[in-house]
Amino acid sequence: MKRFFIGSIITIFILIVLLGYRQNIFSQGKLPYDDEQVGLENQIIIKFSHVVAENTPKGKAAEKFASIVNEKSNGRIIVQVYPNGMLYNDDNELQALKEGDIQMIAPTFSKMTEYLPNLQVLDLPFLIENEEQLKRVLTGPLSEQLLDEFDSINIKGLTFWNNGFKQIASSHSPIIEIQDFWHKKVRMMPSELLKEQFYLLRAKPITTSFGDVYNELENMSVDAQENTISNIYSKKFYEMENHITLSNHGILSYVVMMNKEFWNQLSTNDQEIIASALEEMENWQFEEAENINAINLKTLLQDEQVHIYELNEEDKKDWMEELSPIYEYYTKNIHPDYLDILLNEINK
Repeated sequence: MKRFFIGSIITIFILIVLLGYRQNIFSQGKLPYDDEQVGLENQIIIKFSHVVAENTPKGKAAEKFASIVNEKSNGRIIVQVYPNGMLYNDDNELQALKEGDIQMIAPTFSKMTEYLPNLQVLDLPFLIENEEQLKRVLTGPLSEQLLDEFDSINIKGLTFWNNGFKQIASSHSPIIEIQDFWHKKVRMMPSELLKEQFYLLRAKPITTSFGDVYNELENMSVDAQENTISNIYSKKFYEMENHITLSNHGILSYVVMMNKEFWNQLSTNDQEIIASALEEMENWQFEEAENINAINLKTLLQDEQVHIYELNEEDKKDWMEELSPIYEYYTKNIHPDYLDILLNEINK
């Protein structure tokens, strides 16, 4: 029995020594070099959440931004893009950003007017008439002043992205003349000024999440909405709102923003990488938005089930006359100077 016990101990010891040798436990040399692991401890992950499709101006801009940042940082800064409300919808993405669950979002500026009412200057109708003026406004001194206001809500405002001009899409009949708005339930983004806009047109403004618009249309909870052609097309709103009036009455753009604490923790060099990436893609983003809307409109024009209408000068004049009190409303109730700054930039 004693021999058996000693023999077992010796056997176990031999097995341990053999296993240690095979696993290189007793080696005094360095472990094999794995260059794929180098730098991982310094890698920065930026989760970028948004609510539209990948083939839209914002969707493509987010992917372009991620690619440029990856290139500029040699793969050290990774921007992970989550489109289509995959992580958060436009009702809860801001809270997720503030809590640090994600690092970047790009909501419409109208969505942010609840917290920063001055942004509503960009919601004023029939002021910006073409893409050139639109770019001047979204990249000029006024845009910088508006982005600086995000500091007051502990968010880093980085830049504006463009999605072009808003049109009117409706379900059962076209909206062309002023009286066509009367009593219509019109989906709008959460902006007091937009609400005032539709009140002046004698419509019934209804605020809903972007992700809920399709269901609202299916349930006939809304009759119409204002949106860009790219959003109408990518989300297939035209399947139920097949009357589209090309009104170009307002603009839709996005505020690219980052969690302020996350931004402050970045090194100056990393902040510069992000800022320079956004600057580098600026011209591309404006051109891409214009191209996507044009291509989508061409496709809709070829769809026999979709009816496209042009807003003629006479009807446009009627719309503008009906909406004229809204400019005084902004100046008196929201900000006394921003409208003048906007007009100066448009008329440069």
